[in-house]
Amino acid sequence: MLVVDLDGELLVPLRAVEEVLLCLGLWEYEERQGPAADVEPLRLPAPLADRVALDAVQRLLTALAPTQSLGAGRGRLFAPDGCYEHAPLTALTMPAADIDLLSATAAALGHPALDADIAEVVDAHAGQLGDTYRWAGRAGLVSLLARLAGLLDLAATYDTRLLIARLRARPPGTDCTLSEAEEAAYARTADRMNRMWALGSGIDRYLY
Repeated sequence: MLVVDLDGELLVPLRAVEEVLLCLGLWEYEERQGPAADVEPLRLPAPLADRVALDAVQRLLTALAPTQSLGAGRGRLFAPDGCYEHAPLTALTMPAADIDLLSATAAALGHPALDADIAEVVDAHAGQLGDTYRWAGRAGLVSLLARLAGLLDLAATYDTRLLIARLRARPPGTDCTLSEAEEAAYARTADRMNRMWALGSGIDRYLY
């Protein structure tokens, strides 16, 4: 797959949901150790229970963190005439199961029947999204997680395969000037990423 470098923007919802899942995991653990006799026990829905979602999110964070805020030292991506620089892409392999779990986590956290106490935890930690995005809260976090899962699950095409082959062929840390065919493939791929992640209005193709 191809991951676009958005200067860490992709990591923000993952870190927010990691905090949510850490809290829920601790809550679940404490209730199992000493459940209160007069309180309904916490029952987390799948995949939130038993750290399943948390482990998947942490694996995704570990895989994605090195693809963000790369800087020129990791090699730049230029248009054929060299007059402008593209937003960097990284060719990456991640388990499809973890992406599926991310999508399922978004669905579970956004479910209308989600336990009110769990929803309160989500809202409390999702507030940090306001520093990066126009909206925060549970709905904002769920939307971002679902779109990130879609971005990571973007179907492979001739364009993505062409770009992946070029990126993997260049020596680490070196600049890369795209051919005309690769430039066209980049433009089409960036448009697809735009529609999935930024709803058509967020991923810049060029760094001036």
